[in-house]
Amino acid sequence: MFIKSVLGHGLGAALATHAVAHLIKAGVRIQLLETYGSPRVGNKEFSAWYQTVYPNVLKPRVTHGRDPVVHLPPEDLGFRHIQTEIFYQGSVSQGYKICNDERAEDKNCSDQYFADINYVDHGTYYGIDFNGIILTC
Repeated sequence: MFIKSVLGHGLGAALATHAVAHLIKAGVRIQLLETYGSPRVGNKEFSAWYQTVYPNVLKPRVTHGRDPVVHLPPEDLGFRHIQTEIFYQGSVSQGYKICNDERAEDKNCSDQYFADINYVDHGTYYGIDFNGIILTC
């Protein structure tokens, strides 16, 4: 079986990350995992394992500005992101940065901010208002 892409935002991004791990382990081929505003989904061993076990799966982890969700759960409790972070501050047209710190916690990208409370940055990715979409469902 082949799945072209798995996407998720926020909690859905965390679930998508773990779902891809299970699907690939079950023999399903997956080309792309793309997450938006994902919280940290495991410890440093999980992050390293994810990177080496699935090297052929593209894994952009998109972060926006001061999104508070990407800082949860805290690093101090041992949680880490998976690679590779794509960070943009304002709008995508203003540019973005590919962050590839080996710890997946690049201080030049979203990790430059301490946990913020800017809900707008979490709810808006690529100019799409996720909050508005969810509230109108």
